[in-house]
Amino acid sequence: MSEQLAATTPVAALTAEAVTSKTVAAPARASKSGLVIGSIALLLSIAAAGAAGWSLYVLQPQLQALQSTQQHMVSEQQSQVSFFQNKQEELQQDMQQQLVNVVADWTNKQQEASAKTEQELQKLQTQLAQQSGNVKGWQLLEIDYFLRLSEQKLFLEQNISGVHQVLDLAEQRLKQLNDASLMAVREAISQDKRMLDELNAPDLNQLHLTLSNLRQQSLTLPLRQSAKAFSEETDEEISEDTADWQENLSRSWSKFWRNLVHVRASLPEDGLSLTAEQQVSVRNTLTQQLLLAELAAMQHNQAVYAAAIQQSADSLQRYFAATEPMVQAMADELVTLSAMQVSLPLLAPLKSPQVFHAYQQGTLDAESGL
Repeated sequence: MSEQLAATTPVAALTAEAVTSKTVAAPARASKSGLVIGSIALLLSIAAAGAAGWSLYVLQPQLQALQSTQQHMVSEQQSQVSFFQNKQEELQQDMQQQLVNVVADWTNKQQEASAKTEQELQKLQTQLAQQSGNVKGWQLLEIDYFLRLSEQKLFLEQNISGVHQVLDLAEQRLKQLNDASLMAVREAISQDKRMLDELNAPDLNQLHLTLSNLRQQSLTLPLRQSAKAFSEETDEEISEDTADWQENLSRSWSKFWRNLVHVRASLPEDGLSLTAEQQVSVRNTLTQQLLLAELAAMQHNQAVYAAAIQQSADSLQRYFAATEPMVQAMADELVTLSAMQVSLPLLAPLKSPQVFHAYQQGTLDAESGL
């Protein structure tokens, strides 16, 4: 009995030890597998970091080149803005000086015309006082005044239509007299009117209306602006699964580059962004150029007129939206105006004042002979 117990006891002890060893080995194996998985995750993280670092290293020159290009574009834009401001100041100073010169010239001519008219009126008043009660004498004085006024409008004012109207008045007075001795004067007036018709003078009234309308339109013309918004792109979602680390890295890298650089086709309005003050300055410059063209046309100054129309067309093409219908219509109108000749040909003296003066001289000689 004691031998059986002795034999049984070692077997039980061995069985207990085996169970205990299995129980201890199970946690050891579990901890070892966790360590392996952690090492693999660490290696994957190190590999991902290495790939990202390698990508940054490879793309670093391109990034630096893009940054350099961006800085160059910013500096170039600043230089363009500075150039634009300087150019605008020069244009405004030039336009103001030209306007001052044209207005001063026009004022001097108006003063000369006014002084000449005043002298003629004083002379006419003196002659009227001498011819008091003489109806024919009064009519002859009117004819003499009209013929002198026609010469003044032709050479001082260069108003062809005004000269035509004054000659019509003189011709009416001659018809009222119905004097055969004045037929030579009437014939001379007819020759002067035909000569004026052949001059092909520009219609200054229509030109004034056209340029005035263009000045009004310049206040509402659309300007060229580079204020177009970029199209927004939807960002792809980042997966939370660690197995998708390559796709997540690729998406993050693509998002980084999209936010850094916007790539699109260049547009005509790129490179021009005007502030509110610059917009007002551009419109004022165009208005002054059109006003200068109108004043030059009134003076029949072809050189100043052509230069003002050309400057207006250049400003319209450079600073205004060329694709808009209003801008296209104004550009076509300026092309038509540029071909117009506002200068007058070489003016020949009128014959009718000389013939009438000869008639008066003959009458005085006849009266003195009596």
